[in-house]
Amino acid sequence: MDELKRIYCRYDMVCDNPSGAGLELYRMPEFFDQLRGMETDRMHLHGFYEIIWFQKGSGTHYVDFNSYPITPGSIFFISPGQIHSFDTRHDQEGFVLKICTELSDDFVSLPCVTVQEKDSAALEMLVRAMEEELKNEDSIGHREVLHSLVKLFVIMVRRSYDGMSPAAVNRHKASYKAFQTFRKLIEENYCRLHTVKDYAALLNVSPKTLTLYVNECSKYTPLELINDRIILEAKRLLRYSVLSVKEIAFRLGFDDPSYFGKFFKRLVKQSPADYRESF
Repeated sequence: MDELKRIYCRYDMVCDNPSGAGLELYRMPEFFDQLRGMETDRMHLHGFYEIIWFQKGSGTHYVDFNSYPITPGSIFFISPGQIHSFDTRHDQEGFVLKICTELSDDFVSLPCVTVQEKDSAALEMLVRAMEEELKNEDSIGHREVLHSLVKLFVIMVRRSYDGMSPAAVNRHKASYKAFQTFRKLIEENYCRLHTVKDYAALLNVSPKTLTLYVNECSKYTPLELINDRIILEAKRLLRYSVLSVKEIAFRLGFDDPSYFGKFFKRLVKQSPADYRESF
């Protein structure tokens, strides 16, 4: 995180990880009341996972250059390193969980979902069970119980989300497992590996097979997913860091800054310098 502090110096950092069992649970609106004007209404990132469940209220949540309306039932999943902020209002009610343990790969594919009303009661029971377990920090298996409750919460949200999807993906198929591994590998290697061939080799499949897997599980090609992650980080650094375009190119694994400039302009329709100047 020290490196992130050095680079991302144009917005606030929230670097403290949840303590104790690796989980902290807050209620709204008290959570936002405590932090109003400090953390949530300015762009920030943190090194832990965060789940924000709005049961009531309205507003806007900004995540990595996208805006999402806050409506009753909205649940946001924020992964470490994502930049976000809230348009907070006093009418919001719900829960905020901060988690510093590794979560399911499904987490990263759920930036925002709206759970079905029929599932809300079961989810709230899980949250209340977390609240009770947090009071028993000296109990046997305290940490394991909390982590199990969080995982069950994520699974139930996933099921609710899939229940509203016209074509839910079969998560037991080899293609889906390979797709999830591919996404994880992109997150770990986007600064140095830029081709479909690179990732296919890590997965021990051919580029053609990887393409078939990705097409089966998403509307994107493997190269689009790779490029999207590189562009997202480029935008973050251009918008929120003081690194030069040349430094950003090298940081993202481009040996030739001019090629990085052409790559960025082809996908964003602006040069890196023009994109930075637009803010």
